[in-house]
Amino acid sequence: MNNNKTKDVLVVGLALFAIFFGAGNLIFPPYLGFHAGDQWFSVMLGFLLADPVIPVITLVVTIFAGGKAVDLGRRVNYPFAVVLAAAAMISVGPAFAIPRTAATTHEVGVLQFFPGTPIWVTSLIFFGITLALSIKETGVIDIIGKYITPALLVFLGLIIVKAIITPIGPILPAEGTGYFTEGVKEGYQTMDAMVSLLCTAIVTGDLLRKGYGSASPKEKKSIIVQVSAISMILLFLVYGGLTFVGAQAGSHFPKDATRVQLLVGSVELLFGSWGKLALGVAVSLACLTTSVGLTSAAGNFFNSVSNNKWKYEYVVIASVIVSFTFSLVGVEGIISLAGPVLDIVYPAIIAMSFIMIFDKKLHYDASIIGMAVGTILAAGITTIYNASGALEGLANFVNSMPLAEFGFAWLLPGLVGTLIGTLLGKYAGIGKTRDQHDIRSAF
Repeated sequence: MNNNKTKDVLVVGLALFAIFFGAGNLIFPPYLGFHAGDQWFSVMLGFLLADPVIPVITLVVTIFAGGKAVDLGRRVNYPFAVVLAAAAMISVGPAFAIPRTAATTHEVGVLQFFPGTPIWVTSLIFFGITLALSIKETGVIDIIGKYITPALLVFLGLIIVKAIITPIGPILPAEGTGYFTEGVKEGYQTMDAMVSLLCTAIVTGDLLRKGYGSASPKEKKSIIVQVSAISMILLFLVYGGLTFVGAQAGSHFPKDATRVQLLVGSVELLFGSWGKLALGVAVSLACLTTSVGLTSAAGNFFNSVSNNKWKYEYVVIASVIVSFTFSLVGVEGIISLAGPVLDIVYPAIIAMSFIMIFDKKLHYDASIIGMAVGTILAAGITTIYNASGALEGLANFVNSMPLAEFGFAWLLPGLVGTLIGTLLGKYAGIGKTRDQHDIRSAF
């Protein structure tokens, strides 16, 4: 087994942090802190619960369930597992998250200095770099973990430390309540649980290449926990720091300031005009690391589910081309196109992550099928209502469920489905049992 364990764990942990910490995550915390004022710590805790706690749990659960994206839903059935993972991959891959990284780089990074630059120029250069860094599967983690992430952390560290030493303004009293809830909602919308589902193959694949395939099960679990802990601790520190920066900006901006205006303006107050340059670099790095990580994840996923018929390199090239095309509609256009799909797929992934924590305790597959059915029905009803106004009565019923205000209206229907499924599995013999599965871990 590899003797550079500490170094390897650190590099993979840094890479995982960088992949999670995309451009959207850079914008959310200052905005939350700005509106929360002296309740910034409360809103930060809510955000941290939804991101990174839920995404890291999803990552660990999926790895322990088998180590591949399809393993999260395998006890429902294989077609469901593939469809769920593919929907997540397409949604937060070439159809949404990857093109959004290029669009955000253009709007936050490039236009600050070159106002007349067409978005296609930015996207062409951006995805050219993405292709160069992700085309060779073996180099992704080391490139991100050794070089890009340290540079990113330096920029973020400068912003946070400067705000602590020389605050940009007083932290104003909060004007409302429910900031913890607001933090949960904003963190929920980062959709990093989807990203974590798709990063399992990158993490496990790199650890296997580093020689940890022969480690004992206990040591493998220890390595995964350490890697996850590194990324989570860094995310805690960065999110907390950026929320604190936003809390200091209350006296400088109007209440209707956008997320981008707050971020750019706060950094300019901290560092002057050159702060915009530092921010442009930081945003570009955050976007690039996410783009590289997700492009590599797309290559891994479709290569795996096609049994190597779709070559990793070909999938990466196709993903870059599709992402480039979608990026041309801009950030808001991308969000509106992908929103309805995400509203259904994201709750399903969180529900599967939650139920698979109890994988060994749930004897009947019908229990897990019930969770999937209840969750997707509830999420589907509210999504249809939000998109078309249909099913209003059912949507109002779903939205009256406990925890609906946190974005978890699907949880109770999912738990009811689990109970019904358990009874059907036990007394009607419906579905398989856990010991009928041939569970083989990829790590």
